[in-house]
Amino acid sequence: MIGRFFRKWFGGARGRAAIAQDRLPPLQSLPPPTIDGAAPPGALAADDVEDRFYRLVFAIGPSRDPGLSPTEQTVLLRRVRETFGGERFDVGTLPRLPAVVPQLMRSLRNDETDSRTLAEQIARDTVLVGEIIRVANSAYFRTARPVTSLPQAITLLGQDGLRRVVMQMVMRPILRSDDSVASQLAGERLWEHAERCARACIFLGRGACDPFEAFLAGLVSQTGAQAILREIERLPDAASIAFSRPFVAALAQQVERLSLHAARHWNFPLRVVQALAERADPADAGARTPLGRALLAASRVAMLDVLAEHGAAEADAVLLATPAQGFGQELLLACRDELRRTTTPAEA
Repeated sequence: MIGRFFRKWFGGARGRAAIAQDRLPPLQSLPPPTIDGAAPPGALAADDVEDRFYRLVFAIGPSRDPGLSPTEQTVLLRRVRETFGGERFDVGTLPRLPAVVPQLMRSLRNDETDSRTLAEQIARDTVLVGEIIRVANSAYFRTARPVTSLPQAITLLGQDGLRRVVMQMVMRPILRSDDSVASQLAGERLWEHAERCARACIFLGRGACDPFEAFLAGLVSQTGAQAILREIERLPDAASIAFSRPFVAALAQQVERLSLHAARHWNFPLRVVQALAERADPADAGARTPLGRALLAASRVAMLDVLAEHGAAEADAVLLATPAQGFGQELLLACRDELRRTTTPAEA
């Protein structure tokens, strides 16, 4: 039995088989949506959403400074960009995925893998076993009897459910850090965003993207944020930085690039890496693949939902649709509403 949630969000074998897994398809020039009528009340531009979100994550206040200060320029050139930019970045400093994950992901992408094989692979990681059984016993599934064994839990969740549980368990500690009070608070906001971005990316990519690849792209989209935060905390002049909008935007760009480094380092699917590359490249006119387009909008929809939850945006705020945004206003509004209706097993 596969849970309703996973059937809804990830689809079945037929949908997965329709998308080739072995190579990246040619880039597509997707036509921009037609944006009709005036912007709805509470609509926020993408730049405003991102600025507010990173100020929430990095615990910095608003700024009226329209440009980079001399201190900010020095910081960007000498510290952040030198540390994380170009080919000088040491990917070996990125967190390592548990050894069981790559093999398990390959098995979970194969519809012919049986439950016994999956159980044998999962059993090598006792923490993962405990998490899978915990999710299977959550209120979401409402089983008549407690799930006490790994085979029971695998049957209940199904392969799509397992993929979600495995990757959530792997990514949660990467985003949520205990290095400092600031990193703990940032980690909570980043994890809230990751889960919502994954769901929003699936929603916006329906019919055009592999659902699990959309889930992965959304989940890893902010993996570089903690490293950037740690570098900011080390800056000797951090207290004097005004954190102008251009500076925050530059930090966000480094987060995106570092997240791309991580996805490549972890050998994530090619379409996921491509989507992250499109988002991280400021020279791009916009996302060129269906997954790239879905990720760009999903990340902003998720950011705005986190902002609204923490009082940094109005409860009825919606992401402003533009041709560059990639989706019409009605669909962005539907995506926001879907995030607020959906309950996941982890939240049950």
